[in-house]
Amino acid sequence: MELTEILTTDLILYPVQATTKEDVISQLVNVLVKNGKLSEPEEAKSAIIKREEVMTTGVGKGVALPHGKYAHTEEVLISFGISKEGVNFDAIDGQPVHIFVLLLTPEKYPSKHLKLLSKFSRMLNIAECREELLTADSATEIAEILYRYDKTM
Repeated sequence: MELTEILTTDLILYPVQATTKEDVISQLVNVLVKNGKLSEPEEAKSAIIKREEVMTTGVGKGVALPHGKYAHTEEVLISFGISKEGVNFDAIDGQPVHIFVLLLTPEKYPSKHLKLLSKFSRMLNIAECREELLTADSATEIAEILYRYDKTM
């Protein structure tokens, strides 16, 4: 599955204006609501927060991959955000998070969920990719960077 199929520029929040983990999750869920992708935002937020309570999705190097299962969709839902200031996301390295990938998938597609988490993990583990994303000035530029790196995965 290519990112161009599921992550359009209108699903990219730039810049994220949040100061807490919960604010980030709310804003990224609201991007999905605004674009007609999500009908039950409170349920989506709850699923993501429950997942965060099990273990943080702040994976380090300024990246967080908040995710959860969401029953009210037949497709994979993604929103993406960049925070210039960084947010305390309880990341495993204790550092602020600047790059956020929110992922919601129906329970019947566990392999798609894992493949996308793995793809973003590999992509965002590349220092050059993170640096390019953090210096981008628009959702369009962010999308172009992600699409380019996606082709190499």
